Amino acid sequence: MDKLIVFRKTYDYLFWLKPSVERFTKVHKYSLGIELQASAVRLLRLIIQANYAEIKTDLVAEAQVEHEVQRIFLRLAHDYKLLSPRQFAYASDKLDEIGRLLRGWHKQSLREQTETE
Repeated sequence: MDKLIVFRKTYDYLFWLKPSVERFTKVHKYSLGIELQASAVRLLRLIIQANYAEIKTDLVAEAQVEHEVQRIFLRLAHDYKLLSPRQFAYASDKLDEIGRLLRGWHKQSLREQTETE
């Protein structure tokens, strides 16, 4: 699994996210913080499931949706001033990279699916 680049990048993002959320104010830590972390875990889980699936297209598409949810939660955290501009820029860069990898994976899985039909 570690050879899958999108998995590694998502894992690294989640590893960075947890301590960042722990520094949120109490009111946001137990609402937005929990949702942000849960969404990142769902994203990682979808990537793992897609990697093992014979037909990956639907799972990768679900991962792309979860990626967008993650971006929105991250933006909310920044707008609430729970993340510094530097933290937001770092996380945004990581999410952009993950998004590019997911889009490429989705295109590849669509090609593979049409070739087998």
